[in-house]
Amino acid sequence: MALHIDQRVAFSVGLLSILLLVTAYLVATLPPLLSLKVFGGVLILIVAFLSTEIALHILIFSMLLSPEIVIATTPVREVTLRLEDLLLPLIGIGWLGRVAIYKDLGLVLKTPLNRPIIYYIVASFLSTLLGMAFGRVGLASGSLFVLKYIEFFVVYFMVVNHVNREDQIRRFTTAMLFVAAVISVYAILQIPTGERVSAPFEGKEGEPNTLGGYLVLMMALTIGLLLSLEGVRAKVLLGGLLFLFIWPFLFTLSRSSWLAFGGMYAFYLLKGRRRLVFILLFLMALPLLPVILPQEVQERYAETITQRPEAPSQQVRIGEYYFDLSTSERLKTWRKVVEDWRKHPILGYGVTGYGFVDGQYFRTLIESGIVGLGALLYLLGSVVVWLYRGLSSARAPFHRGLIMGTLAGTIALLAHAIGSNTFIIVRIMEPLWFLLGMAMVVPSIERREGQYG
Repeated sequence: MALHIDQRVAFSVGLLSILLLVTAYLVATLPPLLSLKVFGGVLILIVAFLSTEIALHILIFSMLLSPEIVIATTPVREVTLRLEDLLLPLIGIGWLGRVAIYKDLGLVLKTPLNRPIIYYIVASFLSTLLGMAFGRVGLASGSLFVLKYIEFFVVYFMVVNHVNREDQIRRFTTAMLFVAAVISVYAILQIPTGERVSAPFEGKEGEPNTLGGYLVLMMALTIGLLLSLEGVRAKVLLGGLLFLFIWPFLFTLSRSSWLAFGGMYAFYLLKGRRRLVFILLFLMALPLLPVILPQEVQERYAETITQRPEAPSQQVRIGEYYFDLSTSERLKTWRKVVEDWRKHPILGYGVTGYGFVDGQYFRTLIESGIVGLGALLYLLGSVVVWLYRGLSSARAPFHRGLIMGTLAGTIALLAHAIGSNTFIIVRIMEPLWFLLGMAMVVPSIERREGQYG
């Protein structure tokens, strides 16, 4: 009786055997700490090769729970790497190796977002290349930042090429909400210190604005599922998660995040199911806010809208109203950006080629010019349009909740980006593009199961 061995399996076993032998040699010859790092990296590579799903779960847990290290410092910013910045290339290499052997898996699935993504990447690359040519952009910092921008889209393409069943979507979504719950508990434990709360491993000063944007995205997802799923158990669990997310969110004291929450709530107020509930909640909460909101939150809000002149020469003034120093500085920076942008209007100064700008749209304008800003707006517009169409066609409750939550979260982040560099923040963008990848495959899943409308 002839023994038939799949050539792909045999090749995979041979490749893994060689990799293990090389790893064993390195571990035996390198210093202990470096050996441990090599072993960990190879282990992640093997896991990604054998199971993309496990690798994606690892990536979900690393998004907010991985430390960062500063690898370079420029005159205007620090260049940092996080654990997921190292994990993602390893996972990607393992995934590409699997695709190369099992060609039927496909490499890059064609989606409505492919073209906008390519336009944005090309615009960022060309502006940075031009900035390097004229000495405005450093080779290392410019290259690393552009690669970090592309990192988000690698997550997206890995998800759309792997996820093809509803049970996978449920598992990944559950993992993302679990991580958000862990992050929220960590942030709540910081509240008694009196400092603004932030996620783990954010450095000495923390990044409350990043945590705020992330929690808005997770709240949007939770509300979308809460509105779509039936069953008391699911609603109680999701309601508990929502309450858990709101408390640390308030204590970020992030005005950009509060603005994002307003954008999310406006979406559910106008387009969500059970709009009457959102209207009633708003009318009931409005007079109670001075009573139920923490004192720190009320003070932060008051100093924003009722700022008295502390340093009139440094504060932006409209009539009798003085903006606080932080907002005034931001407004002055935006005005200077518009003035300086005129010197390089088409492709800008290049990524990292200009001083720090706090505000995504102005930053993209000055770094990548009108071409880059146009590409970014085209990409974000395509995301919103596709999600809106996908929401109207989805039939399964979980799918509707996922798409609704992702759409509400995207709209929230569009508002968040007014005062923050939202769409280049790894800890916000990786979860968003993971969600977008899952939302994108919903039509094909429902079409295959005869649910798609």
